[in-house]
Amino acid sequence: MTDYLLIIKTDGCVWTDLSTEELQKHMEHGGAYIGNLIKEGKLKNANPVEKSGSRIITENNGTLKDGPFNESKEVVAGFFHITAENIEEAVSLAKKNPIFNDISTKIEVHPLMPIG
Repeated sequence: MTDYLLIIKTDGCVWTDLSTEELQKHMEHGGAYIGNLIKEGKLKNANPVEKSGSRIITENNGTLKDGPFNESKEVVAGFFHITAENIEEAVSLAKKNPIFNDISTKIEVHPLMPIG
C-alpha cells in the first residue's frame, strides 16, 4: 500500500459561496464518501482548509516573504490522505468524491514519498 495526498482545489471559497441548502447537501454527500473510505480502511486523514488567515511563504534571492499572495481564483479547499494499492486506485477513489457533483473542482493526486 502507498500513501497518497488528494489536494482539492476549487474556484473561490466554496464554504461561503454555497447556499445553506447546498452546503447541507454537500456535507451529507461528503460524509457518506468519507464513511466509505473509513469502512474500506483507505482514509488516514481529511480536512477542509480555512481560506482566511492562510499565508504563502516565498523565497527570492535569500529573502523570505510572507503574505497572502494567491494570484488566481483557484484555492486549496481541503485534502484527503489515503492509502491505495497504486496510483490508478488512488485516482479511482478521488473520482468517486461527490464534490464533483456539488462544486466546480479539481483534485490533484500525489503519491507520498516514504521516509525512513
